Amino acid sequence: MGIKDTIISKMNKLGQERKPFLFFIDYKGEKGEVIPLDTLDEEEVCYYFNTKTNIEKPNAVFVPLLQAYPLDYELYKQKFDQVMDQIQKGNTYLINLTVSTPITLEGSLKDVFFASKAKYKLWIKEQMVCFSPETFVQIKDNRIYSYPMKGTIDASLPQADQLLLQDPKETAEHYTIVDLIRNDLNRVAKNVRVDRFRYLDQLKTSKGELLQMSSQISGALSEGWQDSLGDLFNQLLPAGSITGSPKEKTVQIIEAVEGYPRNYYTGVCGLFDGTTLDSAVMIRFIEQVDKQFFYKSGGGITFASVGEKEYEEILQKIYIPL
Repeated sequence: MGIKDTIISKMNKLGQERKPFLFFIDYKGEKGEVIPLDTLDEEEVCYYFNTKTNIEKPNAVFVPLLQAYPLDYELYKQKFDQVMDQIQKGNTYLINLTVSTPITLEGSLKDVFFASKAKYKLWIKEQMVCFSPETFVQIKDNRIYSYPMKGTIDASLPQADQLLLQDPKETAEHYTIVDLIRNDLNRVAKNVRVDRFRYLDQLKTSKGELLQMSSQISGALSEGWQDSLGDLFNQLLPAGSITGSPKEKTVQIIEAVEGYPRNYYTGVCGLFDGTTLDSAVMIRFIEQVDKQFFYKSGGGITFASVGEKEYEEILQKIYIPL
């Protein structure tokens, strides 16, 4: 894959000028926008990144209700079996299998933007809303950081933290993704290291609370990294956490098996403020196509995966964090 040249050159140019901008790039790197903050229209695009935002939250917020119409388990199982066959053949060790679920939404995508609680939120008029907990990369003080997120569990279960940390499937998946992200960062940085390994965060959702497992990886960038931001992202995308390992072959398998276009889902969005950069993987995502809405969700599949559990996980991820 690889990012379209026009996106790369615009990111490079604005970075060289140290001019603040917002960007969002789809999963394949074919579509995207790079918008200087001083030209951003809040009627078209709204963002909220770790407290930085271009719009004030209204005093009264309508909380949208979401009803999902999930893919039949047998249809999911067909895709799952194809993936397991590729794992058994040794073509992939970890693959992020995703689905698109039709939903009805009482309210608008902008209502979801305001009502949802997440580290990263992005709304694009009549196209999508994303409320992602997952950082892609952050850059500050000539250092790049990534926080791959793999492994979730219902926080209400007794000893949920230990169940998650001791789960062999989740452990294997997390080791694999940390290794992949470390390799990705080595393309653009020096002295790459794992700073924190398998720490847990608690997420509040409309269905209850979830525990999510992450790690922190970082590396040193050369002075002047701002001058080639587009090239840097082109080296790193698509994100390892939403593809798998080995990345190139796994992307081909995803293309053959999933049977629908991810579009902006699992792409990245980010904010460069002239000095630092913050970006997110676009997961927890609702897409609008004409008057219809689709919630896109997925999970990592390894040799230890069980179809029923993976199906439950993609359904568990259909929620608005409130």
